Amino acid sequence: MWREMGAVLAALLATSSGAVALPVVQYTVDDLGGGLFQYDLMVDNSGGGEDLSGLDVLHAGSVFGLGASSTIGAPSGWMSFLPVPSLIDDLDYFSLSPIHDIPIDGTLGGFSFRSTTDPGTLTGDEFAVEGIGADSASQISLGVAQRLPEPSLALLFGAGGFGLRVARRLGSPKP
Repeated sequence: MWREMGAVLAALLATSSGAVALPVVQYTVDDLGGGLFQYDLMVDNSGGGEDLSGLDVLHAGSVFGLGASSTIGAPSGWMSFLPVPSLIDDLDYFSLSPIHDIPIDGTLGGFSFRSTTDPGTLTGDEFAVEGIGADSASQISLGVAQRLPEPSLALLFGAGGFGLRVARRLGSPKP
């Protein structure tokens, strides 16, 4: 009996793992005023199965209102195709050369667009993204883009934590 339990435990340990890294797109947003927002994206290909030579922002026309006059930014060595209303809803980025692809376990930022869509109104899979495999040319779901915390919020939390530590030290009695 102990042998069977040991075998089951060993099998569970061999098949389980801690946090598994998967490719994701992370973004930050700057409020430019006047109802305009700058979205800055970074692709993190950690745990990816192949290099990425493309990035598709799904629903870019219908959710973000992007079109022919939109302001788009791409990293060096990359190009983009804007959505064409009624025909193509995606914002597509593609690498111009394999040396500019996003390698497995690599990251690349510099993808950006301006939109009147307030990030606070995004729900569900409205900010869905896909990578394009450099070898397979297949679409690889990267899920929903993940918003990074605002730097000012992180500073605020850090300052609050520091203030609490100082208050505890000042309030604790001396031996």
